[in-house]
Amino acid sequence: MAPRNTNDRKYQTERATADWRRRSIPLLIFLAFLAPGCTKPFDVNVSTAEPVKVEMSMDVHVYQHGDKDEEARAAQKNYKDVMTRRRNRMGEIRELKDNRLVGESAEGLLSIRNLPAGEYGDYVKKTVAEENEDRNFLMQYEAEQKDKPVAEVRREQWRHAQRKSFPGEWIQVEDTDEPGTFRWIQKTGSSEE
Repeated sequence: MAPRNTNDRKYQTERATADWRRRSIPLLIFLAFLAPGCTKPFDVNVSTAEPVKVEMSMDVHVYQHGDKDEEARAAQKNYKDVMTRRRNRMGEIRELKDNRLVGESAEGLLSIRNLPAGEYGDYVKKTVAEENEDRNFLMQYEAEQKDKPVAEVRREQWRHAQRKSFPGEWIQVEDTDEPGTFRWIQKTGSSEE
């Protein structure tokens, strides 16, 4: 259909011009951002007058995997087994301590203070030997895990056993008269002192 008068034609021309401007704005914005990227960038000097000197110290640790992992798993299994045995034996040890037959020595181990005669004496020896074997294993394991000397772990265990012992139980304490020696006493006061 042809335009009827000049006003219609003029309207159509203005409309076409407005459409063209509206469509060309995004193109102009794109070109405005693209144009600076096409120019040659200016040079930036990042060199130094003298070479940069860096002092470096490096430690190299070489690990061997394989057998060690199996040994670690076996040690962990043994650790769990030992903890289970100690937990199961706890009541027996408590009874021996309550009867004042054993005490906590300065080495972090149990020591027989009064050995009963007969089969019960054999039972006490066997129980104390098993407990000490497990304690030795645990102290050795802790020393390896924490990279500490075993003697230090023994001392910590001894101090811990002193604090946890109940009044009347036998414990070994440092002799104040002769440094470096120990004497047996029955604990007085409450536990955790």
